[in-house]
Amino acid sequence: MLIRHISQEDKIFVQIDSDADGYTSSSLLINYLNSLFPGYVQNNISYRVHEGKQHGLILETIPEDVKLVIAPDASSNDYEVHQKLRERGIDVLVIDHHEAEKISEYACIINNQLCDYPTKSLSGVGVVYKFCSYLDELLNVDYADQFLYFVALGMVADMMDLRDYETRHLITRGLENIRNPYFKGMVDKQSYSLKDG
Repeated sequence: MLIRHISQEDKIFVQIDSDADGYTSSSLLINYLNSLFPGYVQNNISYRVHEGKQHGLILETIPEDVKLVIAPDASSNDYEVHQKLRERGIDVLVIDHHEAEKISEYACIINNQLCDYPTKSLSGVGVVYKFCSYLDELLNVDYADQFLYFVALGMVADMMDLRDYETRHLITRGLENIRNPYFKGMVDKQSYSLKDG
């Protein structure tokens, strides 16, 4: 669905939740897509950050001219908003890790809690990373791994269970190659307590 909208040069809107997992989920997705389609991303993707502790999609804030709305780290249970967007001819892609009662009939839901995926301790950014890794396979490219530092930051900030091998492995790999200047600065400022660990 995402590739179809990109190939049609459709406008896409990304709703960003205002917590660390929301920021890192959206940052990973937008940066990943920018690696593949820089001109498209700069001209066709818009986004909005929630102003407070809001969560999920807010119908009134979604631009009229978009054909796809993406909700990283949110919106699995925004059933009514999904339906209203579908009625307006807008597709919805949810990439999330939050519990929900059911899978929406009106959105494409990618959620490790709502399927048989074994690692339930991935936060939103972990699920977005898995989605981008799958796109790598489909498109025969290799971009997702360069954004693993977002995965490390988001999953640590969301306090995900490190007893799961996959979660611990992704965090370890992400911390091995931090490319983001802000994240590097955070690590440098905390070096006294991290003791180079």
